Amino acid sequence: MRITAVTATPIALPLVQPFRYRSGVQEGVNLVLFAVETDEGVTGYGESICEDPAAVQSYGELMARTFVGRSPGDIEGILGDLWRNGRWRVVPHFSLQILSGIESACWDALGKGLGVPASTFLGGRVHDEVDFMAFPQGDTAEELAREAAGFAADGHRVVYIKVGRGHRDDAEVVGAVRDAIGPEPLLRIDPNEAWDVPGAVDAIRRLEAFDLDWVEQPVAAGNIAGLARVRNSVETKIAADQAVHTTAELRLVLEEEAADAIVLGSHESGGLWRWRQMAYLAESYGIPMNRHACPESAISTFAALQAMACIPNQTEGNQVMHHLITEQLTTTPIEIEGGRCAV
Repeated sequence: MRITAVTATPIALPLVQPFRYRSGVQEGVNLVLFAVETDEGVTGYGESICEDPAAVQSYGELMARTFVGRSPGDIEGILGDLWRNGRWRVVPHFSLQILSGIESACWDALGKGLGVPASTFLGGRVHDEVDFMAFPQGDTAEELAREAAGFAADGHRVVYIKVGRGHRDDAEVVGAVRDAIGPEPLLRIDPNEAWDVPGAVDAIRRLEAFDLDWVEQPVAAGNIAGLARVRNSVETKIAADQAVHTTAELRLVLEEEAADAIVLGSHESGGLWRWRQMAYLAESYGIPMNRHACPESAISTFAALQAMACIPNQTEGNQVMHHLITEQLTTTPIEIEGGRCAV
């Protein structure tokens, strides 16, 4: 089986309701759907998240030249050629984000062609079920608490909320959600790099009264020393997210003992293969892996399930966001019951 073409289709979809977080308010999502076509008539699909679909489409079509003529399973060789022969490494985060859609489409095509799930190529399954977070949406403490209570009643074991929005009282929001879900579910918060180091320490110490499970990326992504300082100054676990897009970044976080958990997905790491390898690197340090999600379609969730099934150090409460958009790009629904989803 050889790749004969890679095509890109920009897609814009509205969200069910505004998505509010530290960086602002998002009302829609831009995606680029990549199709990997093969000489056996099999087509695989993957998607890249983006701000500017035109830029991602153009960049992706240039990247695709390294894929055409190769087997869709020749990922390690393709990645080696891509990074050696182009200037993609000059803007690594942007390049990885685009590459992820093409790479995932390759595994989809290979699995379809051979009649096996993509997890076959990623080490084989160690999980038949994955646990996803509850992600209440809303603007006020009351709105978030109301949605969170519903998720807890449905049996979700992990509830995740955004904090760090300057005009809101984080203690009011976190307290309301904790009261709504009761003492049993794990409560995780994400300020999306909103705080400086002393501010993060102060904020986390105040919020620890609400029995937090972990705080995700409290300080700027590039400040690994600061992340380690925060971790050593509070009782709550600290998770690294934006700090670990590349293997080198992950290695630094692990060596500096700056995080208790790694939050990473295929969009940031450049696809399912590198994500799986980075999960193993984290496992070698005894650190668990939690799947990172973005506003995306079910294509990304289906792809992520194949990789998560193969990761021994996968946490519960993995991130999922495909349900935030008004319509999916797949005809098969993803069935999540109380946070649990069969692979």
